[in-house]
Amino acid sequence: MKTLLILLLALITAFASAAPMCRPYRKPMKPAPVETTHPVSWKTIAAGGAAAGTVIASYKISDGVQDGLKISAEHAPTSFLGAFTLSGYILPVTVIGGLIVIGFVIAHNH
Repeated sequence: MKTLLILLLALITAFASAAPMCRPYRKPMKPAPVETTHPVSWKTIAAGGAAAGTVIASYKISDGVQDGLKISAEHAPTSFLGAFTLSGYILPVTVIGGLIVIGFVIAHNH
């Protein structure tokens, strides 16, 4: 049985490593026409710079806020106990989110 399996494996390997059949010659395709680039407006470049500046500034500000909150929490941990209650955090976020969803629904129905 082992000999038969080894012989079968040898045959499969021999046929798999045989040279592939030759394909008929095809004419090379013409290259696609090259499009010219359009000049970019200075407004687009300015908007990209402003967006990058906004992202970098918000990142730096969030680091400062995070460090300030850590220091405040270390010195006065009781001041943070009431911050994440229903009326302090969750309710305003839910109300604002609901208003945004209602605005989108009204805007898309008209």
